[in-house]
Amino acid sequence: MKKLLTVTTAAVMAAALAMAGCGSPEGTKGQEAGDTQSAQGTQAQTDGGGSSGDKIKLVYWSNQRHDMEYVQKKIDEFNSTNDKNIEVSYEVMTENYDNNLELSFQSNQAPDIFRAKSEIAPYASKDMIIPIDDFLTDQDRERFGDTLGIENINVYKGKTYSVPQFGNTYRLIYNKDIFEKAGLDPEAPPKTMAEVREYAKIITDKLSGEGIYGFAMNLKNGYSSMYRSVDEVARLSDMFYYDFKEGKYNFDEYAKVVQAFADMYQDGSFFPGTESLDIDPLRAQFALGNIGMYMSGYWEVSVYDSQFPTEQNWYACQLPTMDGVKGVNTMNAAGRSFVISSQCKNPEAAWEFMQFMCSEDYMIGYHEQGYGIIVVPSAAQKARPSKQYASECFTLTETDTIAPLAPEMAGLVIEGKTFYDAYAAVILGQDDLGAVTAQMDEAYNQALTAAIEAGTLDPIIAK
Repeated sequence: MKKLLTVTTAAVMAAALAMAGCGSPEGTKGQEAGDTQSAQGTQAQTDGGGSSGDKIKLVYWSNQRHDMEYVQKKIDEFNSTNDKNIEVSYEVMTENYDNNLELSFQSNQAPDIFRAKSEIAPYASKDMIIPIDDFLTDQDRERFGDTLGIENINVYKGKTYSVPQFGNTYRLIYNKDIFEKAGLDPEAPPKTMAEVREYAKIITDKLSGEGIYGFAMNLKNGYSSMYRSVDEVARLSDMFYYDFKEGKYNFDEYAKVVQAFADMYQDGSFFPGTESLDIDPLRAQFALGNIGMYMSGYWEVSVYDSQFPTEQNWYACQLPTMDGVKGVNTMNAAGRSFVISSQCKNPEAAWEFMQFMCSEDYMIGYHEQGYGIIVVPSAAQKARPSKQYASECFTLTETDTIAPLAPEMAGLVIEGKTFYDAYAAVILGQDDLGAVTAQMDEAYNQALTAAIEAGTLDPIIAK
């Protein structure tokens, strides 16, 4: 954790220079782009260059759909130009990704390389992936700098399993046209949750007759809806559910953030049917101009450019807080990228592919086309600002950083309902906030103590 805490904003602010100029199964972090299933198997071309003989065929799985076009183009390039006779096929799935991974390992049909949807620890602790320390050179480690070697993010128990690549910042996304129709200043978005509630109610009261509502959450999946909203409002407000100084869970302050969202739901300001709303249907309604505000990450830039093209005058701003900025936000997916499966029969070939996908050329193109923000300083300094609409809204600020992981993200196993599901029920008025908070404090701290005593999890304390 000491190493982790040295990775402050300074380590990734180089990426901000490149951006400057314009302003799941539940229980795992890092989902991007969507939760609705969109599996696409793509057969790589078979006439690539390389040595004679049979091709070395590899399978790569990803849970990200927003960047499919770019990734497929680059994989085609790799297949046709690599001199090792390697051919990579590419599959994308955004629903039940980790469940499908588990099943593939159980049936001995795991992909050779896959994108780490959650942090490294859950995969490494189950021996699903292999370390890459023997492949990494001194030059590699120098290039990746302080974003490499972060415990539980790309390192587990002293071994490196992944390398850094991109991160995504979180913002409040809002429709300027809806603000104007409701009599709100589109250049003055809300800064606190109290203001978000006020704005959402005004929009709903004035425009619900036209099918327009103030706020939305994809509460069909408690985790997916809350990691991109409640969690980050809590972090920025210094009201997070895990106390990194004491090394224990305390949901008291976090519960206040949950209540702020529950208040909006009770006001009737949520888009109707939010309890069964997934992220893609939410996006579809936002693209149609029926939702005033919601919270999500930088990947929304490419989502509205390609998946849900819209003429709406939308924009994004810093997430609101409860009572002023007192903390920092997580950079989603920062510090990790691809991992090599323990069932891969050609790890050297898999490393060749990883090197290509983590090259500066790949990262710069990805960044400039608006798919993610480079966190590797050497590449970030060479990249031009993205020209994607609204990408300037997600430029790195001093509150965007690679934040510490709470234990449930570092391999802690919880029996029964997760706090995401429990608090989602509270937002929907289906459960009592006080009772849930007491239950979660007890359940998570008991599980944490048991895991530490059993040696399955090291204490996570920020020093």
